[in-house]
Amino acid sequence: MYRTIISFLAVGALFAVGCGETSTTAEGGAIADALEQENGGLTMDDEAPAFGEPESFEEVADYEGVDDEMARDPEVADIRERPDAVQVNLIVEWGQIPGNPENETPRNWSGVFHVNRGALIVRRVIKFEGRTDRLLPRPDRQHVPFTSVTLPHHDGMILTIIDPEPESDEPLVFSYASPFPLEEDPARDAAGDDPTTDRPVEPQTIVRVPVRDLVDGRVELLIDDAGNRMVAAAVARPLDICERGFLAGRWHKVEDGRGRLIGRVMNDEGEPVGHIRGIYGRRENGERVFFGKFINLEGQFRGIFKGEYGDGHFRGRWHHRAGEHGALGGVYREGIPGPETGGHFVGRWAETSCNLDL
Repeated sequence: MYRTIISFLAVGALFAVGCGETSTTAEGGAIADALEQENGGLTMDDEAPAFGEPESFEEVADYEGVDDEMARDPEVADIRERPDAVQVNLIVEWGQIPGNPENETPRNWSGVFHVNRGALIVRRVIKFEGRTDRLLPRPDRQHVPFTSVTLPHHDGMILTIIDPEPESDEPLVFSYASPFPLEEDPARDAAGDDPTTDRPVEPQTIVRVPVRDLVDGRVELLIDDAGNRMVAAAVARPLDICERGFLAGRWHKVEDGRGRLIGRVMNDEGEPVGHIRGIYGRRENGERVFFGKFINLEGQFRGIFKGEYGDGHFRGRWHHRAGEHGALGGVYREGIPGPETGGHFVGRWAETSCNLDL
């Protein structure tokens, strides 16, 4: 089991590793040793739910379901039932990724998401805090206005886009615009100021991206000088029945060249289906590899995610007991060692039968 890796942490000696690097911690040495093994030392045995440590996943499990009335709107139902309609599920995150406790300047992301045709449905919000972050009343099926302020961490949403005309010559476009006309400024409220005072004059941020680009792998939508960024990943629902979805969590640096990963595995509408826990780092031959064990919510083994990473991107394959089962890919940001500065990753996974390019 995974605990065979953790047991190495009792060893107090330092481990010498390849490429001129020397481990500085017992945990780093254990990871370096495991990276040289098949599947990173992970087994294909069942585990206790959440690997027996549900508290470890609390920080990466802050995904709150949303009962969006637009999902029951008759016009949206008509769009969904059109014979050529396509559903695209999208995860968007914004803020300090990874978290940065030294960031002292809040960023107000309050604005609106928009698609140029079809409909948007909100499935889940990520790390929303009641004082500054909330969904606003929907003016129509194509706009999702919201308030959001981030400081050391990030917020996000999981959305469904329903496109009634996927074969149209005009591309389906997903947009974000901020600021959005609001009666109050949650950034001022977060700072303890009067939220009813006039908003400062801010240049408007507008991002437009063809949804096809998101499905094909574009992930970074914007970045500012303070290190705030907005990233996204999308999965188009194929006609055949197959498993696919998102994964997100901590890409936690233990020491230079190696670390741990822990996160949540979701279906393409953001519903939790399991957990992932594993390691990443540089092997003696210089390869940068990662290994993660995927279990369902009951702890049953679902597979090993393994592959390569570098320059902020990772990609790999999903292996089951019977062999290769699918693929995964996404982006990561590595933090520095410490409980408040662990890195972050977000990506997509799918069975091979989904025919998705990940």
